[in-house]
Amino acid sequence: MLTTDKILIHAARTDNLELLNSVLRAQPAMAYDINYADGLGNTPLHYACQMISTSVLDPILEEEVDVDAQNRLDGNAPLHVACLVEHEEARNWLVQELLDAGASPATRNHAGLQPAELVVGDKATSPLGQALLQMLTMSRAEANLGADDIAYDDADVADDGPSDEEA
Repeated sequence: MLTTDKILIHAARTDNLELLNSVLRAQPAMAYDINYADGLGNTPLHYACQMISTSVLDPILEEEVDVDAQNRLDGNAPLHVACLVEHEEARNWLVQELLDAGASPATRNHAGLQPAELVVGDKATSPLGQALLQMLTMSRAEANLGADDIAYDDADVADDGPSDEEA
């Protein structure tokens, strides 16, 4: 018998939005784990990326999903999986969606590779490949910025007294 968690995996693998919603929006609410991992450690999000399941990706990302969950087999997070997609436009869209959802471009798999390091050869030199690498680099740079690294205009800073110029 299929459990609700296995139904989520199947819906992600087959891009079946109706099936996914039958679990997510069930009345009365069904118990499910959006971060359920199969025997390989793949979650519905891993499969949605691998199979380019564009219909179910956004509803999965709207849940409290672990966007950086790593599978058991090779330690790939969904962002790694998305970077391995051959279709460049789909790959770039998947990566952008994951980054917008907070996926870390710095996560390393079991081989010690970050997602950008999986974009090699022709995939890295094409215009879409270059755009992907830039997207990942910018996201990593933004993640590395701390509050102390951000320059503020005087108008953005709370008035804690006279500025150096006024004193």
